[in-house]
Amino acid sequence: MKNRTFLFLQGPASPFFRLVADRLEAKGARVLRINFCLGDMVFWWPKRGAFFRGEKSEWPDYLEAFTHHHSVTDIVMLGDGRDYHAAAAEIGQALGVRIHIVEHGYLRPDWLTVEPDGMSAHSRFPQEPEAIRVLADGVPPVARGGLFRSSFLTYALYDLAYHVPNVLVGPLLHRHYRTHGAAHPVIEYSGWIWKGLFAGKRRRQAEQAIAASTRLATGADARFFLFPLQLPGDYQIIKHSPGSDLSAIVEAVIASFARYAPEETRLLFKVHPIDNGLSRWPQRIGDAASRLNVGDRVFVADGGNTDSLIERSAGVVTVNSTVGLTALAFNRPVIALGAAIYDVDGLTSQAALADFWRRPPLPDPDLFDAFMRALSATTQVRGGFIGRDALNTGADNVASRLLEPDERLPESLRKQRDRGVFRYERELFPEQPR
Repeated sequence: MKNRTFLFLQGPASPFFRLVADRLEAKGARVLRINFCLGDMVFWWPKRGAFFRGEKSEWPDYLEAFTHHHSVTDIVMLGDGRDYHAAAAEIGQALGVRIHIVEHGYLRPDWLTVEPDGMSAHSRFPQEPEAIRVLADGVPPVARGGLFRSSFLTYALYDLAYHVPNVLVGPLLHRHYRTHGAAHPVIEYSGWIWKGLFAGKRRRQAEQAIAASTRLATGADARFFLFPLQLPGDYQIIKHSPGSDLSAIVEAVIASFARYAPEETRLLFKVHPIDNGLSRWPQRIGDAASRLNVGDRVFVADGGNTDSLIERSAGVVTVNSTVGLTALAFNRPVIALGAAIYDVDGLTSQAALADFWRRPPLPDPDLFDAFMRALSATTQVRGGFIGRDALNTGADNVASRLLEPDERLPESLRKQRDRGVFRYERELFPEQPR
């Protein structure tokens, strides 16, 4: 391990990366860090690290020089969507440095992702059924269920500890740095406060929307499709979806539903659990549905039990949410409109969205079992970013995975990092120039 030098870039708003670094150093590896803002330093303390204060255009040259000077062999980062991380992945690959992407798990809850190169469209994980079955051979079934307790309060306090220093004194110390979030932290927190003030009303409206979408006026069961909304600023949307705009995708899906879905069907959008309300989904979706004359068939719920809704649905429409995997586990039809690691022939619909409304295909349970076993063996470890037990378990498992001499997904499976044309881009946005 003395020949391995790990460079850590930005991590989650928690001590997780520092704990992983402790495990690596205990095994004899060398650990370096580049901070970009005060928030990065908060969760790396008391460890020391370099501080990049330059403009974003200077980052590639800085990183390449840093990598050569310190003989870096491995780069570890949270996701590959942030501009600094996307550039680091490209530079690292060009230099022959191993890239390790750490993120929340594809499997939920209490799993973490550790994979080379990138996620989703950049993942090395194969999408050919036979290749998946080869990877699954001899792997035991995936254990279901959660292991750790989660705390929204801890999550919120960690988030504050990361962002408050950046807001108060960051402009003085790293004036070129811009937060990776879709909104300024002050605006984001104001959304949470406003949403909290009307929690009771929001819960009642969600119950009404779910009741209306799942029951017909006659009292018979309605056939409804579920669309679990992601966060608009999620890099799975920005980097791995047609149009890179969740609002535009939502409106295009409503238009498709209005034109092709049978009259007796309903469409229920479920707001992401940690959406801060700034997207105003009920108003946006309601306006679009009314404009397309399906206001009585399209509903929005900011709440409710996702698993229960999946089980009762006729199918799930998603961009690339991990809820799609949950739906496949419930043997429900799924269509993924963006790049998703589970978008495999035999698991998800490969036909047009227009066809999905009328003939949603069920997944192959044997292929799904193989997929889960292959995924767990190659890209997933148990752990989490919040909570003592989740942090310690995750740090142990991630460090062990990073120290493995051979990569579990070979370099021969590497994909190009160029943004491709997504399968449903032309169907959703036919008027956009190509």
